[in-house]
Amino acid sequence: MNEHKKILYLRTDIYDGKLIAGGSVSHTLGVIQGFLQLGYSIVYASSLTIPSVEQLELIEKVTLKNPRMIHWMRWKLNCVLSNIFFTYQALSLCRAHTFLFIYQRYSLLNCTGVLVRMFTKIPLILEYNGSEVWVNKHWAQEKKFKLAWLSQAIEITNLKKADRIIVVSQALKDELKDRGIDVTKVVVNPNGVDTEIYDPAYLEPVRTKIRKDLTIESKVVFGFIGTFSAWHGIEVLAQIIPSIIHRKPQAHFLLIGDGPLKAFLINELEQHNIAHHVHFLGMLPPTQARNYLAACDVYLSPTQPNPDGSRFFGSPTKLFEYMSMAKPIIASDIEQLADIIKPAVRTHDEIHTESIGFLVSPQDIDGFVTVATNVIDTDPQLLHHMGTRSRNKAVANYTWRTHVENIVRACEQWEGL
Repeated sequence: MNEHKKILYLRTDIYDGKLIAGGSVSHTLGVIQGFLQLGYSIVYASSLTIPSVEQLELIEKVTLKNPRMIHWMRWKLNCVLSNIFFTYQALSLCRAHTFLFIYQRYSLLNCTGVLVRMFTKIPLILEYNGSEVWVNKHWAQEKKFKLAWLSQAIEITNLKKADRIIVVSQALKDELKDRGIDVTKVVVNPNGVDTEIYDPAYLEPVRTKIRKDLTIESKVVFGFIGTFSAWHGIEVLAQIIPSIIHRKPQAHFLLIGDGPLKAFLINELEQHNIAHHVHFLGMLPPTQARNYLAACDVYLSPTQPNPDGSRFFGSPTKLFEYMSMAKPIIASDIEQLADIIKPAVRTHDEIHTESIGFLVSPQDIDGFVTVATNVIDTDPQLLHHMGTRSRNKAVANYTWRTHVENIVRACEQWEGL
């Protein structure tokens, strides 16, 4: 064990049950594995259970807990009080280990990393995937008991006191600049993928079996994975799926995930009597989801703009997983997706020799349908070359190891790192 390369990883979300899938799971797992690949050792302290992380070989795994006596309180009060109890537990870990730095995934109403840094002087890297205050305002299902003023105060404290801030997009860095945060400590670092796990060559037997089991061997299969919520483009899927099937009956859809708009999507598709063209696979652990992605021929990412007109700030993990699977991607022409999927083919363009995917204006329903139907008619060899170029780009630029190397490079001036 390298005592000089030991990290305290903090995840402080208050969440009941196990978190088996989703972008945050992929990110947490990927970052930890990236550090491990670079020779770091990790003490993992988390307030929620992620089975895929629990299976990793870490120095120590600690469950951050609030006392049972306060569980009856509202969720946000539990978040606030967690600062006391999580900090106490984290400080105990700091007494037992010598950490090079603290890495915390920022969560609403929590500043455990800042408090531990204040008491120990251990540098803090803050992973900031977007304003939780903004998310709570625009996307939260529960609108009561907001504690907006306190949420805002804790968020800005995290941003000002962190030694480095890792953001997944340029839009987030620009937002922090507008909020008065010192951008010299902000590192733009898009999400990534484990290209060895998401390897289509290795998964070819799995692909064949799943397509046979689902009796879709002769179909052109479109895949989607994600949380069934507004920014993932579920309303767009509800419109384009029936139209694509109407034009091309050989089209089939594998939809992986769950969320607040799943019932809406099912209901919309049922009205078109196309149930035999669609499989809803639910929320699956990463390795199972990967297997079903391997069974697909084309991937969809109809990401939608923010509802308040602000810049889309995300870095969808699905995008990098799609790229690694070496199949064509049809995605929204928006922010980071447009930056990464290039050179791209737009709605009425012909495929050119360097293109790696298709981009469509986010709310252009006819555009998505046109591109999807054109893909079905395209020479498979052209699509194969497109997918190969996409995977090559992921391997060269967007592995989780590369992601973590970017973090380490940004922190090189710290003594001992």
